[in-house]
Amino acid sequence: MAVIKAINSHASLARVINYITKTEKTDKSLIGGYNCRGTHALFEMKATKKMWRKTGGRQYKHFVQSFSPTENITLEQAHEIAAELAAAWEKLNGYEVCFATHKDRHHIHTHFVVNSVSFVNGKKFAYSKRDLQNFKDISDRILQSRGLSICQPSKKITSYDRYTYEQICKGESWLADIAVAVLTAKQTAASKAEFIKLLAQQNIKVTWEDSRKYITFTNADGKKVRNKKLTEIFKEDFTKEALLNDFGRNGTAAAIDEIERELGSREIDELIDEIERGEQEKQRESGGSGAIGADDFEPEQEDTDLDEEEERTRRRTYSYER
Repeated sequence: MAVIKAINSHASLARVINYITKTEKTDKSLIGGYNCRGTHALFEMKATKKMWRKTGGRQYKHFVQSFSPTENITLEQAHEIAAELAAAWEKLNGYEVCFATHKDRHHIHTHFVVNSVSFVNGKKFAYSKRDLQNFKDISDRILQSRGLSICQPSKKITSYDRYTYEQICKGESWLADIAVAVLTAKQTAASKAEFIKLLAQQNIKVTWEDSRKYITFTNADGKKVRNKKLTEIFKEDFTKEALLNDFGRNGTAAAIDEIERELGSREIDELIDEIERGEQEKQRESGGSGAIGADDFEPEQEDTDLDEEEERTRRRTYSYER
């Protein structure tokens, strides 16, 4: 099972490319490109922007395809799927895409960074909710063709009416307690182990064995109920398959939150944009042609805390000079 999410990152293009291609996160063999060379994607994307004179605004779109920790898949297979997926989505025709499969987490996932400017006609990349759903559908078809599982839609639970549950249970409040605890845990747990741990904190023991068809929940008083019974009473899907689907979604959401924090905030991106605009103004004042030269293809160094501090100092100095 794989989940696809769009990441709302405000880091610079150089920073996001450097992030997804870090040696501690991936290998050179797991870095690829569609309509570009994966290891030279940053330079080719910048060349496209400069050729069409569209160096401002949104620089890229960022997507992640994340596999469930329980999926029987290798890094190499995930990378092959990523390459097939990029080539199959028609929205990417005419756009450079850098993709890299990561190995640094308990679940395999691939990042896709799409240049915001087309090298064919200079048009900005845009997609709708329907386009994103099509991207997900293509992913599912590729997975099914390889004998892998796909993500099944599930009902999202937003609130619990304890009174209704207790009425359904006909006075069996302990059953309502277990139901609420299980519903809460399955909304946040990113793995089977975390799910069991969360319920243990509520004094509910979980007996989940691969050799048994059903899961058994036991409270502190020794009262037991199977997941099958909870499904029948509360009309919620507590099957093993449904729970594993939920864990996959929760794990992806948590990973994306962490990625967005690591890539940086809007303030950092705005700072970089301001510095770049200042450099462009200096170039115009000095009579620069704006043509692509050798300097445009010098490798950019990876962002570090020290680099960011130097940039902030540079910005302050530049402000004083102006």
